[in-house]
Formats: sequence, C-alpha cells, structure tokens
Amino acid sequence: MFNVVRPCPGPDCSTDYRSKEVVMALRKMFYGKCYLCEDEVSDPVVEHFIPHEGDPDKKYDWNNLYYACHRCNGIKGTTTDMLDCCDSATDVFQAIKCLCPSVPDDSIVVEAQNRNEKTKNTADLLDKCYNEDNTGIRGISREALHEKLFEHYCKFIGNRRTLKNRDSLQSDKNDAKEHLIRMQDVSYPFSVFWKWHVSSDVFLAELFDAPEKDTL
Repeated sequence: MFNVVRPCPGPDCSTDYRSKEVVMALRKMFYGKCYLCEDEVSDPVVEHFIPHEGDPDKKYDWNNLYYACHRCNGIKGTTTDMLDCCDSATDVFQAIKCLCPSVPDDSIVVEAQNRNEKTKNTADLLDKCYNEDNTGIRGISREALHEKLFEHYCKFIGNRRTLKNRDSLQSDKNDAKEHLIRMQDVSYPFSVFWKWHVSSDVFLAELFDAPEKDTL
C-alpha cells in the first residue's frame, strides 16, 4: 500500500461514481495501480473504502472512492477499520513491511510494524491480497500476481548485483542506481517492496543513505 494525495474537489460523482471522468481521475491519482497490491490495473474496479451498503452518501462520495483490481476488491469485501492511504497523517509505508520471497511460489511477506488495530487489519488484508489461493480463480490470479512481482524483483536483484560487482563500469553502476531510485518512486509498480528491500539491505541502505524507520 502506498500514500497518495486526493485532489479536492474531485470530479462530479453525485449520480455515477463509475463515469469516465471519475475513473480517469482515480487512475491518475493512484498512478494506474491498485491501492492495495500496487499492481498496474488492466481491469479496474471503483472500490468503496467504507462499504456503502446502499447509503448514497457513501456510494457517491468522492473521498470514499478508490482504484482497485478485481482480485483485491473481491478479497477486501466489506473489510473496515483499515489504514487509509489517502490520509496524509498516516505513513502506510512505515506501518507495513512487504518483502518478496526467494521464489515466486512462496508466500509474500507482509508484517505489521506496530500494534495499532488498523495496521493489523490492513496487514492481514494485504497478506490475503498477495497470498490467498482458496479458490481456483484466486489460485490463478495469485500465480499471475506473484509472477509480475517476481519479474520486477529480478530487475531489482540485477541492479543490486551491478552495484555490488567491482568489475561493473561506473556508467553501468550509475544506470543501476537510477533504476533503483525509479523503482522506489510511488508511481512504480509494487514500490513499497523496493523501498523495503533497499532499507532492509545494509549495502543498499548505506548507498542510498536510507533513513531509519521510526516505530509508529
């Protein structure tokens, strides 16, 4: 999960929260990524952060609309009491640690970094979004999600290897560092993973002068 800034006022969604104008505004706001798993979305769903349950005030509230993928939308369901990535007072990156496994089939690591109930609920949900395979469809979508993530992880490892290798040309090292900087940008797919992998790696943390994370 990643922090985003919601433009206010937003587009008119008082009668249609799935209009082209609303969807395009959400896509831009969330960098074309699902706000939960951070995968680039090709089949977006307009998600209600707080389930509207027929309440028009929640159903057509711009501040309650989020950009999600079908997998995460289905897994989230009516889950509530979560961290809000649109809340500027909440650093969702520091609250939940996400790391890639060494092989695609293993479970993705999702760990709450504090005892706040919303953090725990959000970490539990993200763990399901990344790892749940309790149905045939979710097993297939999990596999596809892990393969995408692992492809980016291989790029990450390749760039790290270039930086670590004494035989690498300086120009190649510069390119590798630029790539890792780009991967940590909030607009990049699965950016929270690359930020955590950098800050958890002594070599890379020193190279990027990554600040130590505070306990929330």
